[in-house]
Amino acid sequence: MRNGRPIGGKGIGLAVVAIALLCAAARGGAADDPWAAFYPPPDQTFDWLQLTSGEWLKGDFKVMYDQSLEFDSDELGLQEFDFEDVRRMRTRNAQTVLLERGHREMEVVRGLLEIDGQTIVLRDGDEMVEVNRRELVSIAPRASHERDRWSGSVSVGATLRGGNVETVDANVIANLKRRSVETRFNMDYLSNYGRSQGEETANNYRLSGYFDRFLTSRFYWKVVSAEYFRDPFSNIAGQYSVGSGVGHDLVRGPKAEWTVGAGGGYQQQRFDSVQAGEDEQSGSPFISAGTKLDVEVSKRTDYLFDYSCRFLNDDNGRYTHHLVSTLSIDLVDDFDLDLSFVWDRTERPQAASDGSVPEQDDFQIIVGLGYEF
Repeated sequence: MRNGRPIGGKGIGLAVVAIALLCAAARGGAADDPWAAFYPPPDQTFDWLQLTSGEWLKGDFKVMYDQSLEFDSDELGLQEFDFEDVRRMRTRNAQTVLLERGHREMEVVRGLLEIDGQTIVLRDGDEMVEVNRRELVSIAPRASHERDRWSGSVSVGATLRGGNVETVDANVIANLKRRSVETRFNMDYLSNYGRSQGEETANNYRLSGYFDRFLTSRFYWKVVSAEYFRDPFSNIAGQYSVGSGVGHDLVRGPKAEWTVGAGGGYQQQRFDSVQAGEDEQSGSPFISAGTKLDVEVSKRTDYLFDYSCRFLNDDNGRYTHHLVSTLSIDLVDDFDLDLSFVWDRTERPQAASDGSVPEQDDFQIIVGLGYEF
């Protein structure tokens, strides 16, 4: 009764709604989100992934590396998610998982993978391993095709000019990498060619690569690194080097990677020409250091800063460095607009046979069309 009058149908309805809302709140809001209780049935055709937004995707899980997960959907194509945005996932095929246990001990576990919140379960036959999500370093398909481990990019820039002054300038920057749960392989290529009024003004290239093995989730051993460099305009007919070292990932996440490293090795170089009485080639041990920063500035823009230096004997230049700074802007699909600044320096260049000494610094600004694969 209210003021001597019975509660009408409208009042009863409001009371029922209020009671339902209170019950839903007591159950954690499940009544507001009917998909919260959904879980896909056993499936031998697709992998399943749920985001923290509640959305489900079916398709093929590719890899999880640097806290970034790749998932291929038939309708949406290849998608990349921050691992922190993944609530649940279940794979139909066995996966290889790298874990970091206590005291920075690394362990590799294999099996069918299931993620539910902070819990990760791997099943291999009758064996089951359950770990906390914070122990997870990386995931890769156990029986994937080898090509799935590879990725890369290539950027090409060219300038052609005719008329009173005929010039040709061409630049190529390429990268190729292979990643597994325990190792990384990386190769970089940079070349420049220039011609003006029928004469060459530039003709150089640099090919470098390295192979890493993780000792902990962030500390790695650069098992081997190698480089070949040629630039006749800097009086370098050929320069070879091989080395080894260690490194540490200061930051490794879906939006930023920053690593530093140091090591040593041996460099052998052959000069394009030398003055009378000078050796045409020279070798030197070296100490090296470097850093690499890769940042997602926005959804459409990435920035890369890659710097390395060496300390050698005087005949090999005493001190050299190589720096590449690139701003990459997404255009459409896998194509980018790349703006690069390259700076090479040799503290003590070798004089040529005519007595001329190359400049210590070489600068380049490259505008190119890039493609990622």
